[in-house]
Amino acid sequence: MGVKVLLTGSSGYLGRLLISHFKNMEEIECITGVDNSPMPQDQASSKVKIIIMDVRSHELEDVVAGHDVVIHTAFMVQWSHKMPVEVRDDINFNGTRNLAKAVIKQNIKKFIHASSVAAYDPILAQGQNDIDEEFPIGTGDSKLYYSNSKAIAEKILKDILLFSGIMLTMLRPSYIIGPNNKTTIQRFRENAVTLLGHDPRAQFVHEDDVAAAFMRAIRTDMPGMYNIVPKGCIRLSELHSILGVKSAPTLPVWITRFITYIGWRFFNSPTHHSWIGEMLLDRTFSNRKLISTGWSPQYDNIEAIQSVH
Repeated sequence: MGVKVLLTGSSGYLGRLLISHFKNMEEIECITGVDNSPMPQDQASSKVKIIIMDVRSHELEDVVAGHDVVIHTAFMVQWSHKMPVEVRDDINFNGTRNLAKAVIKQNIKKFIHASSVAAYDPILAQGQNDIDEEFPIGTGDSKLYYSNSKAIAEKILKDILLFSGIMLTMLRPSYIIGPNNKTTIQRFRENAVTLLGHDPRAQFVHEDDVAAAFMRAIRTDMPGMYNIVPKGCIRLSELHSILGVKSAPTLPVWITRFITYIGWRFFNSPTHHSWIGEMLLDRTFSNRKLISTGWSPQYDNIEAIQSVH
């Protein structure tokens, strides 16, 4: 019998990406996707079954039963002004907590969590090079929503699963881009701006390299945390050049935050103004630990960006 995988957030970008790779793995017998939305047509396969369910549901425990590996990708990354923050956090934190408890009750072998390099403490990480997995994660009380939420979710999982005997793998990718995610690069191009006094570094990892890391975590035992990043980095100004941005206006950070806030508050933009703070973070991450497992990135930053357009 092959491996039975349950994956939350199956209709999201990362969930769809992983299913498209998993369904071609001979060792995987079946994939159960859990999401509030129905299955997109590109996920159709005899191996794939989608269950429409909220990750906070009390019925999740029954759905988890019988699987070998649980992969958690369901997460509110962006949200509109109309969604109360209490609902956003309830989905991210109580959904994660509910899934972890279900995994324990059903004695699942492996739990693989889709975290992010954003989980690292944003204040301590600023200006650092080659941050590895031993670097402290955030305390959850910074001004950066995404960093806070990823750090808190990791803490929830550690508290529940660390001594359960269930293998917990937390994968921390940087910006994920590729042919199936044109949105990120489009936003960088359409909203290109030079932030006065800042030219932060970033790392863009190709979606196939991310999928390969998750596939390796299924095939082998990888307890602990692993950064999924390419070799090297690029600066925001270099990204604009690669994207063919002829002239990006130079604006003070406070004006950029204000414009982003107006769009989020009054024009239904899903991009919260705290993302400007995320974009200002200037640090790089090491992939040595993941490489030690046999994984190797096939794309560098520029190749990953160029694969989108």
